[in-house]
Amino acid sequence: MVARDIHVYDSLDTPTLTNLLLNPAQHREIHRAALSALSRRSADQRCPRLVLILRNVISKPDRYDQEIMMAIVDILATDPDPKATIALFEVLPDMLEAGISDQEGPKPKPEFREYFYKALMTRQRESDMDVWRVMLPQLSPRTLVAMLLDPAAEPLQPLEPLSLIDRLPEPKRTRALIAAIAGVVRARRPAEIAFEAARLLKESHDRARLEEGLRLLTLQWSRYQTARMRAQADTLQTALRLIDPRPRSITERLAGKRPWAS
Repeated sequence: MVARDIHVYDSLDTPTLTNLLLNPAQHREIHRAALSALSRRSADQRCPRLVLILRNVISKPDRYDQEIMMAIVDILATDPDPKATIALFEVLPDMLEAGISDQEGPKPKPEFREYFYKALMTRQRESDMDVWRVMLPQLSPRTLVAMLLDPAAEPLQPLEPLSLIDRLPEPKRTRALIAAIAGVVRARRPAEIAFEAARLLKESHDRARLEEGLRLLTLQWSRYQTARMRAQADTLQTALRLIDPRPRSITERLAGKRPWAS
């Protein structure tokens, strides 16, 4: 079978089309033809399959043609069925996780991640609103924090990730705010995000989780100090000044530890 036999692809069943697209070694023209045929299947068939394919693309971004990657997103962005919005939401945690991962190996380029996030944000037809009402509150704390950390996630900021984190039940809320502070400093994201998370923690928190978080953030600050990473240490010190109520012992004063404490 060759890619120019476009009509032949319409005769293939959905699993076969999916397998063609799951194989990154297939020629780009075969991918294009299979994707075109898949886009004409019912929403119940195409949307779950596109989720599988997108997740495969995220795990092997260096093996797929960029044009094909974006074409997959385009199909979901322009699909009139709200099931496409569900599909984009289902892939969102994977895309964000790839964007902030410290693991070695290829990950989707910032341009592709941003393209995906923009596609999700275009899904605002009246028929999509019910999906948003259901799916947005179901996003995990980790996914919400990742929205703050991925530099390509600027299109998602109108969702106000920090406000969504602030609405989480305790102790998830405190844990997520601590993770946001630590992650923002580590990823060198705008310091104001860390400061706002700290202000929210100062207003209310789960005591046990805050104490646990303070130990971790203090250790993180010490590592930055040792490594002479002044910008990160200064940002974290400012955030800790807002949330650390523990008095500074004389031993800590002599050792130069916890300078943010009184």
